[in-house]
Amino acid sequence: MTSDVLPLSPEAPSPEERDLPISPEAAEHEAVEDRSTQSLTLDQAVELAEQNSRLLQIARLQVEVLKTIQQEAESTLLPRVVLGANLTYERQAVGEFLERQLGNALGDLRNTIDQRVEDLVPPQFRPLAEREINLLNSFADRALADIINRAGLSSIGRSANLPFSATAAVVYDPDIWGARAAVVQAAELEVQTGKLELERQREDLRLLIATEYYNLQEADALVRITEAALDNALSVLADAQALQSAGVGTQLDVRRTQVLVANIRQGLEVALTLQTNSRRRLVQRLGLPITADVTAADPVAVAGTWDLSLDESIEAALQNRRELDELQLQQAVNRRQEHLARAGNRPQLSLFASYSVLNVLNAPFNPGFADGYAVGGTLLWELYDGGATRSRVARTQLNQEILANRLADVESEIWLQVEEIYNDLQATATNIETAAVTVSEAEEVLRQSRLGFNAGVVTQLEVTTAQTNLTDAETRLVRSILDYNRALAALQRSVNLPGEQVGRAVR
Repeated sequence: MTSDVLPLSPEAPSPEERDLPISPEAAEHEAVEDRSTQSLTLDQAVELAEQNSRLLQIARLQVEVLKTIQQEAESTLLPRVVLGANLTYERQAVGEFLERQLGNALGDLRNTIDQRVEDLVPPQFRPLAEREINLLNSFADRALADIINRAGLSSIGRSANLPFSATAAVVYDPDIWGARAAVVQAAELEVQTGKLELERQREDLRLLIATEYYNLQEADALVRITEAALDNALSVLADAQALQSAGVGTQLDVRRTQVLVANIRQGLEVALTLQTNSRRRLVQRLGLPITADVTAADPVAVAGTWDLSLDESIEAALQNRRELDELQLQQAVNRRQEHLARAGNRPQLSLFASYSVLNVLNAPFNPGFADGYAVGGTLLWELYDGGATRSRVARTQLNQEILANRLADVESEIWLQVEEIYNDLQATATNIETAAVTVSEAEEVLRQSRLGFNAGVVTQLEVTTAQTNLTDAETRLVRSILDYNRALAALQRSVNLPGEQVGRAVR
């Protein structure tokens, strides 16, 4: 339904008017005017929804995340290669301390010599003694410097060292108990679970789009039926008014027909509102822009017949449902977790091999790089962990029982679901046949009633009643067909047949 809008002014807006901000009401009106309408078949709608669904995109990304977790788990089965280098700027306090200690001792020695000279040498001989003392002090300074150099204290106390070392190591932890292999297998199963979840969401989306599409078809059909009923009622009203003018009809017949016309118009407004809401809901489900609009291109018709029996449908559902596959994969993951838990208090072995080089870059008489290597292994066995391993194993066993009960419960739910939908499908198929016969009979009754009314042998009330019955019969026929299609789509989703088997089940 298109909304009524005010006509645009033929005069061009002034520059000031062009600069005015657009009100929310005007913006909404402009969006409605720019709305594009697209006619879609059911298959096109499903394909478009799969392309635009954010939930499916999130599920795809989650699968990629699980794949990275699997790759990380697989990396634990391979050896690790480690490279390391170290360059240190060192200035040690011990050398400075020893140098100062020797200097203090030499100073004390000089003071002692000077004091002894004053005590033992007469004043007239002191100039000669001082010259000898200076020679002695110079000799002591050279001796101290030689001691410091020979002890390596000059490089320790007065400058910094630059030692450089590098190491290359290969570390490998043998998976002797299969613990890491169990983690890898669990990660692989999680990836498969993620893919199943993606397929399950895709199948749910297909059912949702089919249901919304059938709802739109029902709204469109209801609008067409109501519009046709309104045309017929207006024709009957015109006939009643003509008969009244000719003196054959009564005012009661005219008013009765006017009431019918008013009721049909009210029903048309309801149908148009339902049609608009159905279109907007389908646009949202398809992930289209808000300015888009869609119509159903497929006519209302039976989508096919279901050729499987109830027992065959239930058996197929129990074999093909993704939910059951996911639970079975979770059971397999839980078994891997139990294996991992049992390996917790078993001996763990680690092997390593390393090669290293060392050089003090600023050392006097630098001999160059010196190298070394190491090969060995480490065995770690935690004999008692306070019962932590036993608790983890018990937890995985309890989870296994929970999953088994959940699997049985889901199987029971699927069984009941398929049976109910199958019964609904059979009932709606019968309703279609009954409604089709009713429509044919209502059309004939209306045709004969109008002929009889024009001949004066049938009352206006009978014509009005016949028109109402035809409208109701046509509405029930459309709803029966679309209810059947909804049940068929739901049964296809519940049984979840592979693509190559759908054609044999649905004809």
